[in-house]
Amino acid sequence: MKCQKTIVVLVFISIVSLTAVYLSQPSLWFNKKNAKTNSDCVTAQTEKTVRGSSMEPLIKAGQTLILLENYYQCHPVQRGDIVAYNYAGNDVPIIKIVKAIPGDSWRIKKEYQQNSYQIIVNDKPLKNSEGKYYQIPESNIKMLKLYAKSYPLLPDNTYLILGNNISGSLDATRFGLVSKSDILGKVEVCR
Repeated sequence: MKCQKTIVVLVFISIVSLTAVYLSQPSLWFNKKNAKTNSDCVTAQTEKTVRGSSMEPLIKAGQTLILLENYYQCHPVQRGDIVAYNYAGNDVPIIKIVKAIPGDSWRIKKEYQQNSYQIIVNDKPLKNSEGKYYQIPESNIKMLKLYAKSYPLLPDNTYLILGNNISGSLDATRFGLVSKSDILGKVEVCR
């Protein structure tokens, strides 16, 4: 029910935004080509059902999400956003959390007592939604080590996305940093 309300609210906001633009800019009244505005970049709102467990307990398998396709064509990707990512080799996008954005400093730090690694962003170890530190095992950190060595500051249009599993999942621990062009859109969680 909340997803349906979210869609209605988003449609209403889009209609109000477009109306305000048209009324405030008479030059647009007769030119439909220019009617598209930056606040109206979502090309589709698609319901998706979660198939995996890498985002639990934040997002559970079987839960319904709304994918706001192309949301980031008009909006910046924010740290903490939940996004759908087009992972090569998967016919279904994967859902992850943005943990670092362009300009962030980051590195990998060995935790000798636990024989694992932490991901440090802007001098703070990353935590999942439950407040637990990511503890990535040696076997899952190789890709990120390569990226951290080459890009100690995240370049423009480059992001670090992770699942909620503190030991890693099908996320940056497996495929490294991602390009904005492969982020399909913003995800809203239906409760």
